[in-house]
Amino acid sequence: MIHGCKGAIFDMDGTVLDSMPVWKRLTQGFLEQFGVHITDRDFAAVEGFSQLEVAQYFADRHPELPIGAQGIMEGMDALITARYEAIARPKDGIRALLDRLRAQGVPMAIATLTARRHAEKALRDRGLLDYFDFLLTVEDVGVSKHEPDIYLCAAARLGVEPAACMVFEDAPYACTTAKRAGFRVCGVLEPVYAAGEAELRAASDLVIERSFDEIAARSR
Repeated sequence: MIHGCKGAIFDMDGTVLDSMPVWKRLTQGFLEQFGVHITDRDFAAVEGFSQLEVAQYFADRHPELPIGAQGIMEGMDALITARYEAIARPKDGIRALLDRLRAQGVPMAIATLTARRHAEKALRDRGLLDYFDFLLTVEDVGVSKHEPDIYLCAAARLGVEPAACMVFEDAPYACTTAKRAGFRVCGVLEPVYAAGEAELRAASDLVIERSFDEIAARSR
């Protein structure tokens, strides 16, 4: 297994769930009905934002919209739910890893950008929610994963020091954040973040190339 790991903190989208396609062009798909075109600069600006922050960003950037941030949030909710149901599935090998960690008595938590109502449903629908002691969102802590607060809060609730806790993440910037905060990091390669692969590898103690089964294979 993962030597010395006394606690585990998992990102959800792209890490526990193969669900990044849920979010691909989702905001564009909703806002195009109002004639809004989202640029690459916009997408870069909102990386790491909560759903409410994304909605507020576009409401501020496009004051001509007939709806505000709350209206954008509400309009996108049905799309998000439908796409999770149609697209998301557990990442290869994740269930076996969670079973092994639970058998070893390792406490686990989710730390996600996704709103709680969507995250809990997505995990519950796939029989994964009960593996975790609790779920934290960036809305709970008030800052994005560019800051370490969500990981530090999760570790404190798990009762584990950062150095003895592993963070599982697919976003390169989040891997860097966790590493700088003193956590061990397992980076998960995700096509959406291909441009940041070098950063992810540099910040990670362990890298998952394709499947979490690689962890068990390396420990044999």
